[in-house]
Amino acid sequence: MDSDKRAFRIALCTDLAVIAFAVAHGLWHSGNPSRYFGEGRYTTGVSCLQLLLTAFFSFGMFRARRAATPDRSWRAGFWVWLLMGAGFVFLAADDAFQFHERIGHALNTLFPMHGSVLAGRIDDMVIGVYGLIGLWVLWLFRRELLDFRVMLRPLAIGFVFTFLSVLCDTLGHHEDIFLKLTHDLPLAKHLQAWADTGDGSFTLLAEGMFAVAFFCGWRRAAQR
Repeated sequence: MDSDKRAFRIALCTDLAVIAFAVAHGLWHSGNPSRYFGEGRYTTGVSCLQLLLTAFFSFGMFRARRAATPDRSWRAGFWVWLLMGAGFVFLAADDAFQFHERIGHALNTLFPMHGSVLAGRIDDMVIGVYGLIGLWVLWLFRRELLDFRVMLRPLAIGFVFTFLSVLCDTLGHHEDIFLKLTHDLPLAKHLQAWADTGDGSFTLLAEGMFAVAFFCGWRRAAQR
C-alpha cells in the first residue's frame, strides 16, 4: 500500500509541477496561460509518456494474468489488459499525431455542419467516443477488473479529471460561450485561454491517475 500511495503522490506532484511550469511559462512569454498546452508543445510529450507508461503496465498485467490463468479462450478476463494496453498506445499516437482532429475534419467534410451547434466540435465528440469505448470494454470485463479493486480509486479520479477536461475543452473551443456571458470580447478571449488551460491540465492529471491505477494493478498481478 505504501508503494501505491507513493506512486499516487509522485504522479500528482509531477503533473502539478508540469502544469504550474507550463502556465507560468505561457504567462511570462505571451500572457496566454494555455500557450504551452496542446499540439506540438512539451506538455504533449509528457502526455504521450504517461499514456505509454500506462500501456506498459497494462501489457505487464496481461502477461502476468495469462501465465496464471489456465483458460486461454477469448472469454478469459486477462484479455482486457491486452485491449487496454493497445488502447493506450493508440491514445498516445492520437496525442502525437492528432488522429481525432483528422477524423473530425473528415466527418465535417462528409457532413458539413456550418452554422450548427456541432460545427467545430466534432473532434470533441470523437474524444467522447474514445471514452465510451473504454468504459464499454471495462464493463464487459468487469469481473476481471473487480479482482483488482486497488485500481478503482485512481481510475475513478482519472475519469473525473477526464470529464472536467472535456468540459473545459467544450467551453474553450470558441469564445462565443464566454462572449454571451460577459458581452466583453477581450474578457471572453481571456476566459477562453483559461478554459484551454484547464483542458490541458485536467488531461495530464487524468493520464497520471490512469498510470497510477495500472501500476497498482501490475504490482498486484505480479505478486500472484
